[in-house]
Amino acid sequence: MPHINPEQSARELMSSPVRTIRPETTIEEAQKILLRYGHSGLPIVEDDRLVGMISRRDVEIAAHHGLKTMPVEKVMATQVRMIEPFTPLSEIRSLMGTYDIGRLPVVDRGQLVGIVTRTDVLRQVQSVPEALRLERFAAPFQKIFAIAAQAAEDRGWHLYLVGGAVRDLLLADRDAEVSLSDIDFVVDGFHRSADVGAGVELAKSLQAIYPQARLEIHGKFQTAALLWHNDHELGSLWIDIATARTEFYLYPAANPEVEASSIRQDLYRRDFTVNALALRLTNPRSLELLDFFGGLSDLRSRQIRVLHPNSFIEDPTRIYRAVRFAVRLGFEIEPQTETYIRHAISSGVYELRDRPVPALQSRLRSELKYILQAPYWKAAIRKLADLNALICIHPSLKLDRELWQQLKWADRFQKYDFSVPHWQLLLEVLISKIDDRATVAKTLQLPKDAIGRLTHLSEIEETLQRSQCEKPSQIVQLFKPFDHETLGLVAARGSRSLRRSIWQYVTVWSEVKPPIDGSDLKKLGYKPGKQFKQMLEELFAATIDGKICDRTDAKHYLAEHYPLN
Repeated sequence: MPHINPEQSARELMSSPVRTIRPETTIEEAQKILLRYGHSGLPIVEDDRLVGMISRRDVEIAAHHGLKTMPVEKVMATQVRMIEPFTPLSEIRSLMGTYDIGRLPVVDRGQLVGIVTRTDVLRQVQSVPEALRLERFAAPFQKIFAIAAQAAEDRGWHLYLVGGAVRDLLLADRDAEVSLSDIDFVVDGFHRSADVGAGVELAKSLQAIYPQARLEIHGKFQTAALLWHNDHELGSLWIDIATARTEFYLYPAANPEVEASSIRQDLYRRDFTVNALALRLTNPRSLELLDFFGGLSDLRSRQIRVLHPNSFIEDPTRIYRAVRFAVRLGFEIEPQTETYIRHAISSGVYELRDRPVPALQSRLRSELKYILQAPYWKAAIRKLADLNALICIHPSLKLDRELWQQLKWADRFQKYDFSVPHWQLLLEVLISKIDDRATVAKTLQLPKDAIGRLTHLSEIEETLQRSQCEKPSQIVQLFKPFDHETLGLVAARGSRSLRRSIWQYVTVWSEVKPPIDGSDLKKLGYKPGKQFKQMLEELFAATIDGKICDRTDAKHYLAEHYPLN
């Protein structure tokens, strides 16, 4: 049986809170607001009373005629048709069709509480796919959903499960139990406090029930996070709870400005349609799937499609996210989206060195980490290279045959030595191809040891090249001062003979111990002292070089070189 809901009303369709202007607002100011928020029109309010509406077209015509300083009251429409929160969808459709209206203000007891646009009305109500049954989640997760939904309902808010959890639930095998390591909730509703968002309040109420969870609050973005570590029921889990919000980028690659908004606008600020799906958890329309932008269709078509054309200019790191999701999910990047990517790259906004923005650099490093530590990293790097997107790291960075081979050697080295972080080693190999590698490492906020390693890489390589004509014990002494991260980087970039020496050092020689240690020396009658260190070093060197194989050989060596009186 399909999931049947009663007819929707304006309250469930509308965007809220409403962004308004005053009658004295100038045409120029109204134009900036329309550009910033992407609206097609604005309500005009005086003394909390709706007095008119102005459309984008009206504003643009006035601006075109040089009337930017004119107040909007001179050109606004004053005969405004309004609806109430409980006006049914059928009546809204009738009003829009009869009077050719693109937007209807929602008024409750004289107060403007929302606005319904033609886009809201045209949106098809989704029946719930069978895949979205919450029973497919383990019981502890179902419990969290129920508790969070009830807490939101008690406060008069709507609660939504959004993003990756909804996407992955739709993509998973129908009978498979879906596991979660992170959950994203969005709360849509008014809050009574001026300094704390609804998401933060809901997170606090959840922590009261789950005191073992650590609470983090990010007031600037009206978000909170609950973290469980190795919990006996939930395992390691991260829950983000945000108040519905919208974003605006003041200039390309800037940090976003964030404001409270509605669930529709919150989903619109996301990167791709497949990540802009939401499942309502609260009544009266519990389990309704919100798909404003065709995400369900794109999941079926197995494609990654961006929500708006300037997305990659606003945030170049979304290029890496597009590639990551496409490769991870086995999807294609939708052709128009790929065109937007190539346009953003050719525009030059990616050049971090010209506009250092710490948060942007941090996001790029995070995306590189996600990609380079994943099993699909080779396919992702090849796709990034095809898009010419490696220049987001540095304008000179290209994936040539030499660099590709170095990356594969680094990958192989990491399989030998798991103490080396896979993503960081691969990233250092990428950066090492750049002349100004130290600056790029600092820009991407790599650890201090990585920055030092890349800064002095030429000298380090020159030092280690001497290993090619030395005995094993001398090679060990040469390599010993360097950590495995440095050796892995040099091995990936070095000659075959140097690489072989480093492999042997990491896998064999660094683990060798002489058959006799300090306690054995005491038992043999040697007295502890400065000579002890020299004797042990010589025993180690002789063992590495194959002159000593067992304890008998070691005793003969000592008798010959350090005879007891």
